[in-house]
Amino acid sequence: MSKRVLFLISDTGGGHRAGAMAIGAALDEIDEGTRLEWRIDDIAAHCTFPLSKLGPAYSAALRFAPPIYGALYHATNGRRRYRTIVRFCEPLYRERLKDVFTQYNPDVIVSVHPLLNHAALRARADAGMDHVPIVTVITDLGRVHEGWLLPEADLTIVPAREVYNRAIERGVPPSRLRLIGHPIHPKFEDVSATKSEIRHKLGLPQEQTIALLMAGGEGGGKLLPTTLALAKTHLPFHLVVITGRNAALKAKLEELAPSLPTPMTVLGFRNDVPELMRAADLLVTKAGPGTLAEASVAEVPVVVYDYVPGQESGNLDWVRTSGIGVVALTTAEVVQSVKRIVENSERLATMRAQLTGIAPRGSSRRIAELIAQIAQAGRKPTPRVPVSAAAG
Repeated sequence: MSKRVLFLISDTGGGHRAGAMAIGAALDEIDEGTRLEWRIDDIAAHCTFPLSKLGPAYSAALRFAPPIYGALYHATNGRRRYRTIVRFCEPLYRERLKDVFTQYNPDVIVSVHPLLNHAALRARADAGMDHVPIVTVITDLGRVHEGWLLPEADLTIVPAREVYNRAIERGVPPSRLRLIGHPIHPKFEDVSATKSEIRHKLGLPQEQTIALLMAGGEGGGKLLPTTLALAKTHLPFHLVVITGRNAALKAKLEELAPSLPTPMTVLGFRNDVPELMRAADLLVTKAGPGTLAEASVAEVPVVVYDYVPGQESGNLDWVRTSGIGVVALTTAEVVQSVKRIVENSERLATMRAQLTGIAPRGSSRRIAELIAQIAQAGRKPTPRVPVSAAAG
């Protein structure tokens, strides 16, 4: 006999799918007699226009008009305003989402996207499946969007204390909250090789300070100017740049690298990011919550140079208050911040020590165990006093 877990996402950025994949990988590790099946569904793909174009519209907005996206984020981030949006969008998704539920017949529904919590609640009722638990897994940090916070969800899993407090403010019962941590792939915790061994394997210098530069899977945004600014500093370090799926950027940097004073290794899309983070001394990245959580597990301090307006603003606050790194939103600030960190080994050690105190180790596995227990019990989770874990 098997139990089914349905993950609801929308491919607006890669973090929601990555969170679902992380929990799914942890579900695959569970061996308790009952087989656990899981599926990820991009709900926008089932909807009518304009929701069916949500993913491409999100990508275009971030590429060409980030301030407009930020304004839309804030315009919808209020209880009454968000409820209005929900009522407007209901006719576009209810019938399609109900069909997804009835066809897959899940034992647990897991929402990993702020726009899908209310949708799941209504579609569950439409499908006559009120007995099936809905679990929300929040994958943002700080003062998260109103859409994440659904008091009627049977369980809400939060990544950090700030999000827990925000959920309480917005009426989520403490008995339905669990502070566990951000879902990051188990492979980030399973790296056993030493920094020296990883550098040898990847052909990276053993003694030099290594700064790893990333900008998500698409390798866009400010990655090119940030890389060039750091490569011209003459600082004593080696740059490793991950350009993701951006083949044009990879080719451009490979062409420029020989003429730049700072040695540079340029990489495309990689599946060994856990090892690369362990090999690095410093991570220069945008403020994606998944990347920040991964960095905390890898114990690599961060310099955040970019963010999605509105959506990732809370992540900037989290970096500032947690002490795991610094926020530098211009190329000049990035260069100054990296220079101060690279030239001050004590500061680098202090930042690394902060990381060891907040790393949400085992978060995906604990989330998976909780979801598996709910699925195997065949009923909604029993409300209880919340148990906080090492999410910080």
